[in-house]
Amino acid sequence: MARLASMQALGASLLMIAGATACVAAGAAEPARRVLTPIDWPAAGQARASAAQADAVLRPLRATAPAGLAQVRIPVLLLPAEGDWGAPRFHGQGTAYAALYAPAGAKLGLFGSATHLVAPSDLKLEHAGGAFESIGDGADYSFTRFGAAYTLRMSCDEPLKDKRCTDPQYLADTARALLLVAGEKP
Repeated sequence: MARLASMQALGASLLMIAGATACVAAGAAEPARRVLTPIDWPAAGQARASAAQADAVLRPLRATAPAGLAQVRIPVLLLPAEGDWGAPRFHGQGTAYAALYAPAGAKLGLFGSATHLVAPSDLKLEHAGGAFESIGDGADYSFTRFGAAYTLRMSCDEPLKDKRCTDPQYLADTARALLLVAGEKP
């Protein structure tokens, strides 16, 4: 039952990434639009993890029967096999995916999307790529790679004391450690 609830939460997060629409201030002439972002597949091909690295990351993931891994059409970044991350729960859907890790005392969500919002001229979007943002129970770190947008969301059991949720460098280093292990050009 807990696994079903976790997968439903992952699916809801994925839908938020893939299909959400922006709220537009009253009186806006046109709504924000979600459009596909061009992916730099040649750069992604050069950055792909070695076969041994990819296999070390994907072997435990495949054992969990990841939903939609073969259908993801953006570069799939995942954490290396080393560390206390364990295999993530994974859900992919065409141009977006979500991976959820459960390190001790925390949860780490990794969300990737090949879409972005195009805002009308009277709507300002506040978040910039590479941004660290403190949230109630942790922190978000957003960045782009190969043209796709990614967000790392760390939630900690003790968000005010756990450096993983208070130190921007932790999530920046985590983003740098991600390996390109899957995803194919459509």
